[in-house]
Amino acid sequence: MNCRAGFLAALLLPACLGAEAEASRAVREYDDALVRAYGRNDAALLAGLATPKEQARVQVLVDLKAGAKLALEARLESFEVASAKASGDGAVVETTERWRYHDRSLAPGRPDGPDFDSDMRMRYALVRDGGRWKVDAVSTVSAKPAAIPPR
Repeated sequence: MNCRAGFLAALLLPACLGAEAEASRAVREYDDALVRAYGRNDAALLAGLATPKEQARVQVLVDLKAGAKLALEARLESFEVASAKASGDGAVVETTERWRYHDRSLAPGRPDGPDFDSDMRMRYALVRDGGRWKVDAVSTVSAKPAAIPPR
C-alpha cells in the first residue's frame, strides 16, 4: 500500500507544482499589468488577468487618481514568491515585493509627487477561470517604507 501511495504522490507532485508555478506566473503578469493600468489610468488593462471584482477594486484607485489629474507611476523593483498553494480551482500566492511609486501630474505645469519605496509582503487569492489563473483578491500582509535612492 505504501508503494502505491508513494507512486501516486510521485505522479501527482509535478501537476501540483505546475499549478502553483502557473499561479505564481499569473501573479507576476498581474503585477506587470497593474503598473501599466495605473500609469495609463486604465484598469481595463487587467482584463484576462484579474476577475471583474478585482478589476473593479483597481478601478476605484484609478478613478480617484484621474479625478485629481494624476496617474500613479509604479515600478516593481523586486518580486519573489514566498509561497504558493493550489487546490482545485483556487490558489494563494504570497510574495515579497519592493515597489517604487509616485504620482505623475496630468495637469500642465504642476510638479510630480515625491517618490515612495515600500517593501511589502502580499497575498494574492486566485481562481481558475476559462482555463487560466486570475487574481481575485489582493491583500497586504505587511508593508514598511524602504530607503529611497535618488530618482
